[in-house]
Amino acid sequence: MKKNTLFKNTIYKSILSLVNIVIPIIIGPYIVRLLDVNLYGTYNRVLSEFQIFLAFASFGVYNYGVREISRIRNDKKATSKLFSNLFLISLFSNILVLIIYLLYVIFSSSGIATSLYMIMIIQIVANVFYVEFVNEALENYKFITIKSVIVKIIYFIALLLFVRKPDDVILYAIIVCLTILLNNIISFIYSKKKIKFDFSEFKLKKYIKPLIAVLIISNLDLLYSQLDKVMLGKYVDDVSVTLYYIPYYVVSTLASIPYSIIFVSIPRMSYILRNEGKEKYEEKLNNSISSLLFIIVPMCFGIFVLAKEIIALYAGEKYVTAVIPLMIASMVRIFVSLESVMNNLVMYPNDREDRILKVSLSCGALNLIMNYLLVFFDILNPSTAMITTGISEIIVFICHYIYARKKMNLNVEIFTKRNLLYLIIGILFIPLSLIIRTFNLSFVVNLCLIVAACIILYFGVLLLTKDNNLIFILSKFKFKIGKGDKK
Repeated sequence: MKKNTLFKNTIYKSILSLVNIVIPIIIGPYIVRLLDVNLYGTYNRVLSEFQIFLAFASFGVYNYGVREISRIRNDKKATSKLFSNLFLISLFSNILVLIIYLLYVIFSSSGIATSLYMIMIIQIVANVFYVEFVNEALENYKFITIKSVIVKIIYFIALLLFVRKPDDVILYAIIVCLTILLNNIISFIYSKKKIKFDFSEFKLKKYIKPLIAVLIISNLDLLYSQLDKVMLGKYVDDVSVTLYYIPYYVVSTLASIPYSIIFVSIPRMSYILRNEGKEKYEEKLNNSISSLLFIIVPMCFGIFVLAKEIIALYAGEKYVTAVIPLMIASMVRIFVSLESVMNNLVMYPNDREDRILKVSLSCGALNLIMNYLLVFFDILNPSTAMITTGISEIIVFICHYIYARKKMNLNVEIFTKRNLLYLIIGILFIPLSLIIRTFNLSFVVNLCLIVAACIILYFGVLLLTKDNNLIFILSKFKFKIGKGDKK
């Protein structure tokens, strides 16, 4: 393997994540402001319910495929057989779920919701061709990035051309689904050029058990934010789903760049653990953790202090009540990120799926109980739902962290002086922003000053302390400011 491959892959993944941020930042406010509040709420409720079916249709094939193919990618014959088996299993699972989904729609929907449910079927068809796990495992991030950028641009243009009125929610849903179909078909065609089908050894029994485990692990979100949205739609109203969805979407979108550090490392971590040993694995793991926190912590605190401005810019006055949920979502995201590290870079590569299942299902059940308590006391709303989910996510992270250090004897470095420094500086954003707000400046000036002040504070302190992550980034852009301290 080339020395700079991981860095290049991270760059490609970051470019893709940047595009995934820029386009939603442009098109998101357009859609949220344009579409009727109630119609958009119905769309989000339908989508939240449909995603549960889609998760089961996917059957964990993607995550399992990334891990297993990354382990045998140098063996073309074995890779071809595994790919073929996973494709067939995915085909069967999608057909089965489609039948169940149609029955659900027939007996439980009415009005415009029925049309939206039916349009979502396009995504199940697209899911059959969702073989991007091959390109992830083989680390074809250049192709993934170029293809995804082109498809995103097509999506962007289509929305601007066809979605023009408040009641165009049907057209919006069609464009979203067709974009996903186009993306998956292009990936399927490209993957088939790299790997041929080989159905000579179809072993369903061999894969069922691990796939079920991965299915649950890769869709734990169903027990957290997805559960929140479904319960809000059932016990509150459709608009509350949107008030939950917008903050969640904004934070998730902005977090996609630092998340690229996690997901681009999954196939490499599995390979290093199997071929280069525990010491090298721990080194890469802790570098990934530090790099993630270097970006995600200031980003989350930045969202927290600018929540009012972000909602005003993104969604407008009609969604002003989403400010508090956004502040909560930004803080929860830090722990969600750490939980994602523990799941994807620690537990999963070390074949500890059973541990993930046990802890996550227990905390998911806890989240369900807490949500029903909110319903019982009539205090279920987007903010309280996010708080209960945040509590559950924090417990999951703590359990995994203790287990990794005590039972697996892994030197997982999260609470280092360097990482804690990121947190301390992030917390200082709060008093800094409050001081600036006391001057009662205009919206634009206030926004620009807070952003500039927080950036100067964060990178100024890190530059003075010669932070490794900052120095590494600057060195890649040919800046020589000296060698940083060891982590």
